[in-house]
Amino acid sequence: MGINQEMKMMTRESFEDDGESLHSGVSSNYPNNDANGRSDLYTELEVAKKEDIWVFWLRILTTLVLLTVAVTVCVVVYLEGRKSETKAFEQDFSDLGEKMVQSFEAKVEQRLGVIEAFAESVTSDANHSLPFVNPPNYAFRAETVAILAQLFFIVILPVVPRDQLQTWNQYAQENQQWRAEGWAQVVGVNPESINVTEVGFNPMPGQMMNFHNPNGPGPVQKVAPNQTQYFPMWCTWPVNPGTMANVDLYGDVEHRVPMDTTVNTGKPTFEISTDYIDKEKDGRYGMLKRNTLFDYQDDPHAVAFYPIFDKFSYYEDSDSDPDPPKVGAVFLIMIYWRTYFDNLLPPGADGIFVILENTCDQVYTYRIDGTSSLFVGHGDLHDPKYDYLEAGTSIGNIINAQVLDDNQNGCHYSIRVYPSQDFEDDHRSNKPWIYVLVLASLFLFTSAVFLIYDHMVEQRQKIVLQSAQQSGKLVNTLFPEEVRDQLYQEQQEEANKKQKQKGWENTTTVPNEPATDALVNRASTMDNNTEHGKKAIASLYPESTIFFADLVGFTSWSAKRTPVEVFQLLETIYGAFDNIALKRDVFKVETIGDCYVAATGLPQPQPDHAIIMCKFATDCMNKMKVMMSSLADTMGEDTADLAMRVGLHSGPVTAGVLRGQKSRFQLFGDTVNTASRMESNGLPHRIHVSQETADALRAKGKGMWLTTRPDKVQAKGKGLLQTYFVDTTSKSRSVVSALTLGETTIASGDNMDNTSHASGSTENAPQHSGLPDDLAGFTIDGAGAVHANENNNHDGDSISRGDETQSTAPQRDTFCDELPG
Repeated sequence: MGINQEMKMMTRESFEDDGESLHSGVSSNYPNNDANGRSDLYTELEVAKKEDIWVFWLRILTTLVLLTVAVTVCVVVYLEGRKSETKAFEQDFSDLGEKMVQSFEAKVEQRLGVIEAFAESVTSDANHSLPFVNPPNYAFRAETVAILAQLFFIVILPVVPRDQLQTWNQYAQENQQWRAEGWAQVVGVNPESINVTEVGFNPMPGQMMNFHNPNGPGPVQKVAPNQTQYFPMWCTWPVNPGTMANVDLYGDVEHRVPMDTTVNTGKPTFEISTDYIDKEKDGRYGMLKRNTLFDYQDDPHAVAFYPIFDKFSYYEDSDSDPDPPKVGAVFLIMIYWRTYFDNLLPPGADGIFVILENTCDQVYTYRIDGTSSLFVGHGDLHDPKYDYLEAGTSIGNIINAQVLDDNQNGCHYSIRVYPSQDFEDDHRSNKPWIYVLVLASLFLFTSAVFLIYDHMVEQRQKIVLQSAQQSGKLVNTLFPEEVRDQLYQEQQEEANKKQKQKGWENTTTVPNEPATDALVNRASTMDNNTEHGKKAIASLYPESTIFFADLVGFTSWSAKRTPVEVFQLLETIYGAFDNIALKRDVFKVETIGDCYVAATGLPQPQPDHAIIMCKFATDCMNKMKVMMSSLADTMGEDTADLAMRVGLHSGPVTAGVLRGQKSRFQLFGDTVNTASRMESNGLPHRIHVSQETADALRAKGKGMWLTTRPDKVQAKGKGLLQTYFVDTTSKSRSVVSALTLGETTIASGDNMDNTSHASGSTENAPQHSGLPDDLAGFTIDGAGAVHANENNNHDGDSISRGDETQSTAPQRDTFCDELPG
């Protein structure tokens, strides 16, 4: 059995004609879709194409969202980190500022307390004798007070009424031992060994002198005798030979008001601060520089007056005392403000600004770094952005009993505390940036993984889409669009029905199974699942032309070739035919062995279906001749001997899918059967058409293509048929139809060419007279009819004429030859 027979035996029975039915069927081997498990391939492909742009923009959107989220999260983390540090900074400063204020208040309270205790000791020493007082060991006691209260110097200013001026002058001359004690303390010797005159002390004036010359530059003059009271400098510390004594300070207008305030109120009074002293004219500068307790830096200091009472009061409420104590003397003290700001902070706490201000419109700025302080300059020099963190206190609020109220004369001092940028920077770290870098790295890693995953998915989708497209192309060749859509619609409806009944987990669709695989693999189950009463998948096409083509000589040729060569030849031929079909808009039905079946007028109506099919047949015929000649060099010289015969018939066709085992797209109707008869009774290299096809061509003005076949064809089940040959290259219509056979013309009727053949019985006609080689085995009778010789094999492909001629050839081995003839 030849390879061609093996390929086509499975379809013979579908074209067996019992002589009673004229409805033969031609099928396209389409595996039908299982309604319970088909995937909607075309829906997937259409959705994939339509959503491709959306997928692209979704990818862009996803990337932007990831980027936005990454940036947003990084910014939020950074801001939260900074916010946390800011809160820590604010909290630390709040705690530190509060401690600073408390420490400052404690210092003021402690130092004023020391001065108050010293004043009480002087009151005790005076024993109701003020202003006449000369405290024993004054220098030693004053030094201790200066160290504890951090004072530049301490001076007792007795309040001498005018009526006691002369008495005071005499007392001052007789009680100068405090000067010798003070100097002995300085030089470290016994006070009894010191003679103040020999040491070089300024002599104690016999009369109280003015601190300043009221008349301008010149020698100091005696005090005015008409003053109500005097405040001579007495018992000074530290002592030096140049220290003035018994000099009235009340004559200096600068000091008069605060001294009067202290005497009248009995409370300490502060003067304005001084931060610059004329080194050449002001003797205080030398005194400040010689001070061994401080390293004076020419920064602000202030003079204050502290009252010394003439006696003690034993009443808790001084207002209840009938004879309350009176201010009998005043301490003149000099405060060095910087010492009040030292040691307010622990080591390492740097960058705190302290603003010292008073009600006398003086403002100074200090910077505190750990245990030390530094005078920055005049005015409020802190950064205003830290105003909301202000902390502060007033000296007047520290010890109400010891300081003036705001409405009293004098300068009321207070401090304000602020952080600096340096202090805030100490609370800043790189942690927020580290967090940002960590998060950014995580997002970058996540994004990289996403991009890699997206790329891999995209590559996989391309492969799947390419496979789906290939499958789609295959499905496109298997089913016409109308049939395909109806099958998929049934599948979708069935799937929806199953989902509603059983839920998603029981759906009959196998996950991840390609649509084409489901279409092919489950076609065999359709007969078991087919429900009766479903709408038939079939359509009637009233106008169509069916094409049958068969290779003449293929059986003997293939018997000498390997299966690979056989398939290579068929693929080459059918591939060329397929391309022509696409170009001519011809619907390919199927190929079985060496038989090629096609149709026009379906699945879409084509008014020129006969013309299109004739052109298609002509193109195929011409292409066949060219290919056989070219393939002769590689597949053997006998390949060029292969020929093709074509049969066409036009008429109505029913096309559709019969649900069941191995269901396929099929063509049904007498038109198919007749087209098969046209092919089997045709001639090599000729296009054989029926009367219906010829009428369709004439109706479209293509009658010039037709050549009437001189003999009528005896078709099984049809009787004698008048048929035609088509040549689309003909430009004019023959009045008398003729069939050109090589160089011999066979005429019918009166137009018979007597020079070629004489009329008469076929018995007297030569068997091969004037016939070409490819028609060997045929004879021409006297009427011009062509008959197959009784012993003609024609390569196993016989042309029978109804019941009159019986083929002696072996059993036919081509799909087209198996049609009853």
